[in-house]
Amino acid sequence: MSQGSRLGPLSFIVLVDDLRAACELHKFVDDTTLSELIPSTGSASNMQSYFTSVLTWTANNNDMQINTSKTKEMIIGSLDSINLSPLSASSGTVERVATFKLL
Repeated sequence: MSQGSRLGPLSFIVLVDDLRAACELHKFVDDTTLSELIPSTGSASNMQSYFTSVLTWTANNNDMQINTSKTKEMIIGSLDSINLSPLSASSGTVERVATFKLL
């Protein structure tokens, strides 16, 4: 599927239609966003587990790869991000950012 084609976004949506995670999952054209609501600062994040399930879906089930250099993690709110380990995959660690543009 060529980038910039009219069928590219539709083809991608068809390919990722069965992608699931145990958290909120938002799919739009060629981007997928995982989100997690952590109700209190004493609660633990399960995002690494959610991310790992997406990695398994991409690699083992669909012969795809996640580009960790283009993947970002953002924490919103008063959660103490210092105690959270960054998301990681065999291809690298996901960069934690303060801002990003979600198209």
